[in-house]
Amino acid sequence: MKFTKPVFDHQAQLQKLKSRGLVVTDDAEVLAALENIGYYRLAGYAYPFLELPQRKVFKPATTWTQISRLYEFDRELRVLIIDAIERIEVAVRARLISATCAHWNDPHWFLDARHFHPRFNHGYFIEQLERELGITYPPPAHQRLLPSSHAETFIQHYYTKYGDPYLPPFWMTAEILTLGALSRVYKGLGDPALKASIAAPFAVPAKILESWLHALSHLRNICAHHGRLWNRVFSISPTVARKHQGLVHSPSRLEGLLVVLVDVLQVTAPGSGWKQGFKNLLQSFPEIDPAAMGFPPAWNSLPFWAA
Repeated sequence: MKFTKPVFDHQAQLQKLKSRGLVVTDDAEVLAALENIGYYRLAGYAYPFLELPQRKVFKPATTWTQISRLYEFDRELRVLIIDAIERIEVAVRARLISATCAHWNDPHWFLDARHFHPRFNHGYFIEQLERELGITYPPPAHQRLLPSSHAETFIQHYYTKYGDPYLPPFWMTAEILTLGALSRVYKGLGDPALKASIAAPFAVPAKILESWLHALSHLRNICAHHGRLWNRVFSISPTVARKHQGLVHSPSRLEGLLVVLVDVLQVTAPGSGWKQGFKNLLQSFPEIDPAAMGFPPAWNSLPFWAA
């Protein structure tokens, strides 16, 4: 089928919302939202207010305020989660640096493909690092050209003073890796005992921690691109650990991810108060139904969340 929907300007979009039964008391407010947020993004928050089964008109007495409040809740939730993932990312990086460098007694251990699992694409990983560092192989000779400058002062200092080995030590290179890249490095480590030692403080096997880091990096990317978290089914969900059996009700919903996030924070930032901040956010938006995020009835009375 060919896509034939027409283009609507903001005024036409406003009239479309009204014609579907949305109660609007301030046209200027809605027009500003359509201009600065966008009709399509807002549609994801309007969707649950549409009448079943066709979802062509709004449920009776649905107001713009309800939709905008839901959008604001989701925005504040993203900010809260980004704060948590920042703490987790910094801690995972620090733990990975100290554990691997000490294990091999080598700050450049990552240059040796033998330290990784055979299925780990070591060549691609090194290429990624080279791109991030600004290392090039210009023609015609394609000889390696080290960067003359870098946005990170510590990287520039390395190439000003050293340059051999041609990649900086892991405690420098790890600082330019994203959480997703760090999770791939952890998964790719070839020594099972090393991986187990890194996972031990979290009281889970290495395979579980692999899954958690992958899922949290996916969550972080959604937040960074301002994606909707409320009422979302996540394509990448964390494996439920044995200690969370009976606690996690919806692994592919936000509830499953937040159990992991809180659990990891208890190790990496025990005094953060993040869990209380999340509960405070929900109290600020009493109209928000936690069930849409996968939470069961009376979830906040469970020991994990109540403590």
